[in-house]
Amino acid sequence: MIQSKIESFPPTVVVEPKIIPMPEVVAGVNHNPELTRSNIRKNIELDVEQISPYDTQWDSEVCVAGGGASLEDNFELLMDKYKSKMPVITVNGSYKYCMDRGLRPAGMVMLDPREFNKRFVDPIHDDCKYFIASQCDPSVFEKLEGKNVYMWHCNTAEEETVSILNEKYGEAHKDYFPILGGSTVMLRSIHLLRMLGFPKFEIFGFDSCIIGDHHAYEQPENDDEEVITLVVGDRSFQCTVAQYHQAKEFIEMVSMTGEHYEMIIHGDGLISYLINNPEILNGEVN
Repeated sequence: MIQSKIESFPPTVVVEPKIIPMPEVVAGVNHNPELTRSNIRKNIELDVEQISPYDTQWDSEVCVAGGGASLEDNFELLMDKYKSKMPVITVNGSYKYCMDRGLRPAGMVMLDPREFNKRFVDPIHDDCKYFIASQCDPSVFEKLEGKNVYMWHCNTAEEETVSILNEKYGEAHKDYFPILGGSTVMLRSIHLLRMLGFPKFEIFGFDSCIIGDHHAYEQPENDDEEVITLVVGDRSFQCTVAQYHQAKEFIEMVSMTGEHYEMIIHGDGLISYLINNPEILNGEVN
């Protein structure tokens, strides 16, 4: 059953993963390579279980809650999904946003290597699975010690980072399973969950544009980011530079791997507009 994919993780049977081609995009937003490598070197020495692939159950569905401003407008629908027993996975600050409103996520994903992001892991609850990237600050793993924590690794084009992982674990895609995707935690989460056996996604708070604000909750480090006007089809969107790049990476991801999953994007943001206008997905965001 779909829910057991999260509840019973790790799997009792490990299957051979199918390697899906993806654009080689380094997870480079909000980090520098030295910080990433330093975190990885420390974290891979921890006694934390690594993720492994699940076989796909084609009727499996999962909700993913991003931190975009539209999460607030669509939270009642997300809560209905949660009450119907559909697992909800959160990323970064959407975890606390949901917890504060009575929704206890089945899982939480983190990617960013900066230390102050440990604030996202609060409050901790025993039923949640915490999927923490090896490039996250070691303080995140310390905070979650004794809880349901699983480590995952980013697929990257940075040779030194690859060398660190290969030296520790062996051959990528055989001895360990790096997660493909783009430069944001949401893009990586889609591929992380796909590897865990979920082909059907309902995604909330995945705007890649400003809808009144950049997030559904306060995130002051993004307050002063440059904003550009992006014209796509018959719509215009206000986006930060990071949001613009996320949208381009999303188009690349769907064009190369879209047949491997089904996706509903809730909200009225840029990503929802792209999904609902497939002719644009075959072109480019200019």
